[in-house]
This record gives sequence, C-alpha cells and structure tokens, in this order.
Amino acid sequence: MLMSITVPLCLMLYAGNQQFSSNTEETYRKAVDQQHDHIVAGLQQELRFIAEMTHRHAEDYGLISYAKLQDPGAQTAKELSAYANNVLAEYTIHNPIVEQVCLTIRATNRTLCEHNGEVEGTLAATAETVNKRFQPLGEGFSRNNAYLMTYSESMTDTSSMQELGKITIWLNMNKVWKEFGQFGLKGAPHAYLLIDSDKRELYREGVYSGDFQGSTIGTSLTGHPEAVIRSVKQIDVIEGASWLSYYEAPLPVSSIQAFPHYRAWLMTMIALVVALSIGGLLLFIGSVTKPLDALKALMNRAERGDLRAYWTIRGSSEWTQVGHSYNQMLNRLEELIKQVKREEASKKEAEIEALHYQLNPHFLYNTLNTIKWVAKLHKTPQISEVVSALVRLLQASLGKKGDFISLRDEIRLTHDYMEIQRFRYGDRIQIVMEADEITLGCLVPRMLLQPLVENAIIHGIGPAKREGIITIRTWLDRDLLFCQVEDNGVGMQVEEGSSGWKAMHAAGGTQADRMLKERMSGVGISHIREKIKLIYGPEYKMHISSKLGEGTTIRMFLPIHQGEE
Repeated sequence: MLMSITVPLCLMLYAGNQQFSSNTEETYRKAVDQQHDHIVAGLQQELRFIAEMTHRHAEDYGLISYAKLQDPGAQTAKELSAYANNVLAEYTIHNPIVEQVCLTIRATNRTLCEHNGEVEGTLAATAETVNKRFQPLGEGFSRNNAYLMTYSESMTDTSSMQELGKITIWLNMNKVWKEFGQFGLKGAPHAYLLIDSDKRELYREGVYSGDFQGSTIGTSLTGHPEAVIRSVKQIDVIEGASWLSYYEAPLPVSSIQAFPHYRAWLMTMIALVVALSIGGLLLFIGSVTKPLDALKALMNRAERGDLRAYWTIRGSSEWTQVGHSYNQMLNRLEELIKQVKREEASKKEAEIEALHYQLNPHFLYNTLNTIKWVAKLHKTPQISEVVSALVRLLQASLGKKGDFISLRDEIRLTHDYMEIQRFRYGDRIQIVMEADEITLGCLVPRMLLQPLVENAIIHGIGPAKREGIITIRTWLDRDLLFCQVEDNGVGMQVEEGSSGWKAMHAAGGTQADRMLKERMSGVGISHIREKIKLIYGPEYKMHISSKLGEGTTIRMFLPIHQGEE
C-alpha cells in the first residue's frame, strides 16, 4: 500500500515541479510589476501631499501677515511669530518624512525654521530652490547618507502681487522608501533607482545592474544564469514633470537549479520506497497473515465439533489477547452445549413425569365410571350424582379440549365441584354467582375458579363452624376481565400497607401466623398464580385481601379473550 501511494505521489511531485518551474518566471514577473506599481503610487501620493501642504501654508493668512510685518518688536509681531513657529512645528511632527520646513521673509531677509527632532541641528536654509519644483540636494547639503529633496512655493501679497517670501520643505527620500519600498517580495535582494527629468539621481537603493540610460518603460527578464527582472515605470509629478522609476529583483532559484541531481535524487527515493514497501509486506505476512491463517484453521476445527482446538501459538501481545478471547469463547460454547443437554434431559424427565400424572387420572376416571354404574345398579342416586360430577371434573383436568375454556363452562365445573361438596357439607355452604352476561363468552385457563373455591371451603368456611357463602363475581373494566372469589370464613390478619401474599409467606411464631401458613399453603392458589404469570406475563396478577374473622377475597385481572359462541 505504501508503494502504491508513494510512487504516484513522487511522480506527481516531479511533474508538478516541472510545471511550476515553467510558470515561475511569469508569476514572479507579475509580482515584481505589482510591487513596483505600489512603490510608484506611494511616491506619487507623498509628493502630491507635500506640494498640497506647501501650497496651503503659502496661502495661510497668519503666515502672510507675519511676512508683512515691518516692526519685529511689536506685540503683534510676537504673537504672529509664535503662530508661525507653531504651524511649522506641527507640520514636521505630523509628517515624519519631512526633515525641515522653513519660512523665508524676503523684505527683512529673515528665516524661521523647524526641523525634525530625530536630527540634531538645522539644514542649510540657503539651498538654491526652484519655485514649485522638487529639487535634489547635492552631497554638500545632505547628511547621514540621506537622499534629501526640497520643494518650495512663494508667498504672494494678493493686493500688490508682490512676493513676500517662500515656504521650503526638506524631504527625506530614505524615509519615503522605508514606508513604500521595503514591503513585498521579502527576502529578495532588490535594487531601486529614481531619476528625474534632468537625469539626476534622486534616490538609490542597492546596486542596480542595468543600463538605466537606455532602458524603456516596461518589465523585462534577462537570461540565465544571472536571471533578474527589471521594471521601468514613469512617475508623473506636478507641473508636467515626469521621473523614471527603476526596480530590479532577482528571479527565485527553481528546484531543478537548486538541486542539480534532482532526477537522480527522486529515482533514489522511489527505489527506497519500493524497498521499504517490500520489507513491510514481508513483515506484515510474518506478523499478521500467518497467525490469521492459524486462527482460521482452529476455527474450522471448532466448527466441525472439536471444542479443544485451543490457541497455543506465541506471538505479539495483540495476537495473545485474540487467542485468549478465542479460548474463552470455546470454553463458554462448551458450557452452553452442556447446559442445553442438561435442559433437554430435564425436559424429557418432566415429560415422563407428566405422562405418569396423566395415567393416574385416566386410571381414576375409569375406576369412578365403574363406581357410578355400580351405584346405579344398587339404586343409590346420590352416590351416582357425586361420582358423575367428579368424572366431569376429571375430564376437565385431563385437558382434551385445549388449555382454555369459556367462563361459562368454568362456572359449570365449579357447580359440579359444589355438588360433590354438598354431599359432604349439605346446605351449610352456599355459592352465589354474580357473573356479568358479557363475560360468559370470554376464554380463561382451564380449572381457574375451582381451586379458589376449594381453598375457600377447606381453609375458610370449614374451620369457621358456621354457614358459609362463597360469592363469585366477574365483570369487564376497560380491556381487562376481572374474576373475584370471596368467602365469609375465618380470614387472616394482614398488616396495613402489606399484601396478602406477604402475609401468606411470612414466618411467625404466633398461633395466628401458623394458621395462616397452614391455610394458604395449598397447591391450588400457587398453581393458579404461576399459571397466570406463565400464560399472560408478569403484568397480570392475583391479589389477596383478608380480614381476620370476616373472610378472604381473591381477585384476578386477565386480558379479554372472546370465544366463539
């Protein structure tokens, strides 16, 4: 993968470098031209600003009034002198490229000057100047190797049109260059030359290698190996004067020139990448592919049933962790298989046991049928009726007609059970049915009410030694079927806030607690409760409420299942 990515990348770099080299000259030529335009625009802006400010001061009313004074000692002369000094000082403060500004009074031959605080002393104020023209100063008038230039404008009395004096400004071209010429193309050693219309040198920066005498306006490129870009532009100054601006910058060294053996270096790098890729591939095969093949073989053995195909290969920590997880998976799988086998064995035993339980009712059912016919032959109808009711109950318990019956049939089975109990208790126990007609078609689990009635008789009414009433109520509320069995037996003590089930299973030492445990320990109620939970889920339950000496109420709520009528 490394080779497939790196080799095309190197080739793309080589092709891109060739294309880049072909476009470098044109791109850099445009950059030099833009930089030169920036310098020219900055110079023109500063020169025009200097001329405009000089003209504004030459027409200043306060300075003109100061130039007209005849008596320098008068109070007015002092105020105007202070005003003139303040105006000139502000001009030098707000214009850092101005070295000095002077006001020369022609009538009295007085000169008032303000100079920049960066330079000690004043410049020669007697320099020859030309009105409204920028004039370069020779070496005799400059200092600190600075290129200085003056600009002056006459102050004229508008009433007499006589010249009162001059405003002269000394301009530092070195500061102008620092403000406009040193930005852009950073790092490139460039040269600059500014020539006025009289071929006088106004400013020079660096060493200009070209022949500025014969240069034409435009941007040109010399040949290699000393490739430089030269740009010549014209600067339009005031009063129609024009200067020439020369800018020179070396062409950046291309990658091929910087690296003479670039192609050989690139091919060597590609060969190195190929070698590294092959080595990495071999390393990958040794550390990943071989352990992966071994793991695949072990998994195939496990798939064929060999759960002892454990990982025993020693390798890196990552593969050791994978092997450990694989071994744990085999152990867990073996445990699950053993558990399934145990569950299947238990299920088989339960089926055998259920078959035995089923054989016993069959045997009892056949025996009772024999007793019933014997009772009829001996003309004992009560025994025959009781046996017939018991046979119907046994038929229902066998479940040949399914696990669910209608509530109507379930009530009939309850009546059959009461026929049997009436043979024992006589009329001491009465059963009251308050079943809503709409509930009789609902399907309920087989033998749902009979165990509850049996529990009420044996553990509720039987110990009470009085006449008992068992009331069965059924009704619908929302989407639920409610079935309730209540008796007026001995009842049991249930603490406030607790349920009947807690009271039924509570272990106590009192006689009432022992009676409660004995009464509610029958298989019937627990069987019904577990049947409801298994068939309908834990959200459908059975509630028990009871009061000692008053009786017990058992209420069930079930989903509504309508049967076919």
